[in-house]
Amino acid sequence: MAKKSSRRSPKGSKKVATNKKNNRTIFWIAIGLGVALIIALAAIGYASSQKNKSPAAAAAIDASVGQPVHRTTIGDPNAPVLVETYEDFLCPHCADFTFESGPALLDLVREGKVRWEYKYRVIGGSDSLTANMAAECAADQGEFWEYHEQLFRRIDENGKVAVFPNSLKKLAADLGLDTEQFNQCLDSKQHLGEIQKIDQAAAARGVNGTPTIFINGQRYDGSRSPEAIKAAIEAAAQQ
Repeated sequence: MAKKSSRRSPKGSKKVATNKKNNRTIFWIAIGLGVALIIALAAIGYASSQKNKSPAAAAAIDASVGQPVHRTTIGDPNAPVLVETYEDFLCPHCADFTFESGPALLDLVREGKVRWEYKYRVIGGSDSLTANMAAECAADQGEFWEYHEQLFRRIDENGKVAVFPNSLKKLAADLGLDTEQFNQCLDSKQHLGEIQKIDQAAAARGVNGTPTIFINGQRYDGSRSPEAIKAAIEAAAQQ
């Protein structure tokens, strides 16, 4: 009689192999998700850093456009087109205009076609007035255009807290301004009278909202898109 083999059948071996396969699959899925998360966080961080990049880290605006700057005016004094923009720092439409059409205007400034004058219109009350005074204090140090762009960004991100005096002073410090001079200027309301005169002149000119744009002295009420602004400027240059 043949002797019965004592070797046992590997019961459950198929299940164990399946479990190992499943574990490996879960492991690689987890690795993939981890890598995807790292990439996503890096992308968010990069986008945020680009949005919040301080103009102090880049070339000064006047250097980048190669045209002279005098306080809140930038561009060749002999440029064929004068663009005046009446704006308020707490006006979200002004922020949109700065971010969307501002670069197109600066391109035209760079080409010598436009001289751009930024003018104050106080729509948002005392907070707007304080923000305007801070911008004028930055203009004392030749940094109005850098300060104005970054202030719009911080207001867009943080709301009215960005125009509190301490926030305005921090922005000046972040931009590398002489903080002692800037803080004294802001605390003493050094430019209050000038801003009030500009605001009163704007009201007398019929500027009751912001942004209000004049091209070669003519009020422009068309689209504020970069393409429309460029077209209007090109037309004005031909007149």
